[in-house]
Amino acid sequence: KQGFSKYSEVEYTLPDQRDWTAEGVTELSIWFRGNPASVGSFVEGPVGTYTMTASGRDIWDNSDEFHYAYKTLTGIGSMVAKVESIDNTNGWAKAGVMIRETLDADSVHATMVVTPAQGVSFQRRPSTSAASTSANSTAGEEVAPHWIKIERDIAGNFKAYHSTNGSAWTMLGTPENITMGSNVYIGLAVTSHDAAQTCQAVFSNVTTTGTVS
Repeated sequence: KQGFSKYSEVEYTLPDQRDWTAEGVTELSIWFRGNPASVGSFVEGPVGTYTMTASGRDIWDNSDEFHYAYKTLTGIGSMVAKVESIDNTNGWAKAGVMIRETLDADSVHATMVVTPAQGVSFQRRPSTSAASTSANSTAGEEVAPHWIKIERDIAGNFKAYHSTNGSAWTMLGTPENITMGSNVYIGLAVTSHDAAQTCQAVFSNVTTTGTVS
């Protein structure tokens, strides 16, 4: 989409009607070339419940390895999700909601995650290729199922919240001002924190506010 990082588009109008079942054809596939395949997956079922798998070293330090299912957000907005479960591939495996400027590994981002053993964490990279920072729950007792939220306001401040019921929210840490363009990516993120393992997380009650497409 115009104004977004790393997009591509192709269009082809058929000159006339085609019989796609001619000559015994039973399946039509569209193939493309690009980066190597990821172990990550994203499946909806039942309706409103999303199962994601991912490997990846971590969402941390100066660059990230994870799986991301995203939409585009223009301007202010937020995302809420209930993390129903997450595999304990590592105590710091992560399932969360993320707002990210680009799809590059070293992009700035603000993310709120649930972990198997370290509670919830508000993690962010305030500038491209910079070290990551976090605010963590003190008790480490917030485990799935648990609600999380990330939001961006008109001043560019990012705030992270968590909840046991999806209605009474607790802010984690303090608002962080991160410079991003108007057009960003907003979505669900999972990392196994162990590149040799595949982590599965289940999300439900996913909602967004703002101009999301």
